[in-house]
Amino acid sequence: MIYKYVLDNKIRVVFEQNKHFNSATVGVWVGVGSRDEVKENNGIAHMIEHMLFKGTKTRTASDIAISTAVLGGNLNAYTSKECTSFYCKTLREYILEAIDIIGDMICNPLLDENDLKKEKGVVCEEIDMYNDSAEDYVHEYLQMKVWKNHPLGFLISGEKKIVRKFTRDDLIDFMSNHYVGENIVISVAGNFDKEQVLNQIEKSFSDLRPTPKDITKVQKRTAPVYTPVHIERKQDIEQIHLNIAFEIPSFVDEVRYEFTIINAILGGDVNSRLFQKIREDRGLTYNICSYGSAFSDTGLFHIYGALNPNQLERVMKLIKGIIADLVKKGITKEEFENAKKQVITEMTLNQDNTVNLMNSNAKSIMFYNKIYTFKDSMKAINDVTIESVNKCIRDYLVIDKMSVAIAGKVQ
Repeated sequence: MIYKYVLDNKIRVVFEQNKHFNSATVGVWVGVGSRDEVKENNGIAHMIEHMLFKGTKTRTASDIAISTAVLGGNLNAYTSKECTSFYCKTLREYILEAIDIIGDMICNPLLDENDLKKEKGVVCEEIDMYNDSAEDYVHEYLQMKVWKNHPLGFLISGEKKIVRKFTRDDLIDFMSNHYVGENIVISVAGNFDKEQVLNQIEKSFSDLRPTPKDITKVQKRTAPVYTPVHIERKQDIEQIHLNIAFEIPSFVDEVRYEFTIINAILGGDVNSRLFQKIREDRGLTYNICSYGSAFSDTGLFHIYGALNPNQLERVMKLIKGIIADLVKKGITKEEFENAKKQVITEMTLNQDNTVNLMNSNAKSIMFYNKIYTFKDSMKAINDVTIESVNKCIRDYLVIDKMSVAIAGKVQ
């Protein structure tokens, strides 16, 4: 059963209860990410995520680490371009304690200056790690360039010269305008007592203000403009890392289901056209796949490959040929039917994981303000037709509008 509530301070709460699980997962989603920043504070949402683990008024960082280890060691967090999530999967009997810990981290953080100084070093190391990774570079910098100076193209971790300037007051100010009730969704899924959990959520999160302290400091989200680009970075590594992108609609657009099918057929698994024709038939890449980066008002469809530099020209020609063939001839009936089965199987298996259920419900409430149930998703997938998939392929996989990022021993 799914239940929805709204707390007095405007926090939206969603429960999905299932007594057959041994576990429960709580997730606190805050509707803020790197696209809500400006150049001068890019990376601050990510820094706050790090700092909330560094202690509260009643718990040290060590206390948090020890407590969560006892709960199963599954307290974690991440920052994306559009949201920040804190979540914990644990046993039914420990879910109240998990909620209390996350609530304490978000509502009562110390944000100590000495901890901040140390964490800046950690984040700068993280930035260096991503910069050294050609695989990350071709994804992140491609997005940065196709959206030019729009915040959706900002690096989530920010740049070192900006990160080093953050102060405690900067973090407090940013939190006071984004970590507010109307911008938060709390999702719990699995085996738990809903009355006890709701009471604990109210107790742990009631101190949060409902609205921003200063609305003028809340960056209004605007839709980015896609510009095709071709970028290269020479790097002394053995492989070339290739990322190709096409602009596609947002994840709130109804054709998102068509792209789930397209991804399965083009590069989503080992039975896909890209994998079979480029890796299996010719052995030209170590890895070749496709995936989506969808957001609330736009999206990108990516093709990624890791290969020997000598094979780049041939692989690029093959990828373009596979896409051109899809555009010209469309997908086959067999491919379509197999992809539907594959997608439905994956979605069904995801129902067996409380983390997946929590994430799905949190995303539905945050971005749609309604629940898309498993039955809704199944119906939507079953309603997809071969004609609608082929139309999306023709409309969006346009070679002349594709972007390319390459890193490695570029010739």
